[in-house]
Amino acid sequence: MIERIKAAVVLEQEFDYRTTLNESIVDLDEVMSKPPIALSIGSHDYQGNSYRNPTFTYGEFSAIVAASKSKKTFFKSALIASYIGGSTSTYFADIQTHRDENEEIYVIDIDTEQGSYYAQRAFKRVATMVGSNYVNYMALGVEGLEPKNIIALIDGLFSDERYKGKIKWLSIDGIADLLVNSNDINESKEVANKLAKWRKENKCHINCVIHKNSTSDKATGHLGSFIEKKSETVILLQDTADYDTLNSPIAVSQVYSRGAPFSQFHFKLNEDTLPIECDFNSDASVKF
Repeated sequence: MIERIKAAVVLEQEFDYRTTLNESIVDLDEVMSKPPIALSIGSHDYQGNSYRNPTFTYGEFSAIVAASKSKKTFFKSALIASYIGGSTSTYFADIQTHRDENEEIYVIDIDTEQGSYYAQRAFKRVATMVGSNYVNYMALGVEGLEPKNIIALIDGLFSDERYKGKIKWLSIDGIADLLVNSNDINESKEVANKLAKWRKENKCHINCVIHKNSTSDKATGHLGSFIEKKSETVILLQDTADYDTLNSPIAVSQVYSRGAPFSQFHFKLNEDTLPIECDFNSDASVKF
């Protein structure tokens, strides 16, 4: 009991009320600039002008929610390739990068779920879609690494002098592997807060991949709930046919957004097993 009281006293002493209050007040007269766009999907009209949708902006994080085997890693690769640029527009014409080509920018792609062979195959897909190897694209396969060590690795990347301030896109394919139990509310909140801290302090965009519930379109567990609440954009991938239909189109929907949302579209895999936008009624007979 005494130790708990002492701990509570320490926490109270660490809280600086006046500083926190002053830093929290929002000046309503300050002219605020819109967050810069990292990657946009589609556009919208406003007062007679057309603007790109702020789908993924710097200083925010987003989520791809999908069932198992619904090509979520393929779509994640498409987003990364689109952000890098190159020839990716031939696959997804309406996904546009806003990356500053004159700035040294690092793109970090972390796969927590797949073994080395399949992870490498997914990573190489990015280079194929771009049309070349982007020198600052860093692919990391961390399957089997303890959750606390994955978090420590990401902390290390952001503080590493070689990359500090230069990481502008971070993808975490398998965000649930950053905690032991995705249904633990405290652990889930800590991971969600960690994402918010990383994106805010480093002014980058963080894109996460998380499984959806088997009985709904919500992301799994308490972790999924926290991520959906705090995300700038939540994208849902849905297979348009039964799983026994080979290469059926995947519907891409923006179910939550802070800015103007994009219209639903579809993609499938082409003859080279690369994701490509398609019409809903496109031929779904590609063998791979």
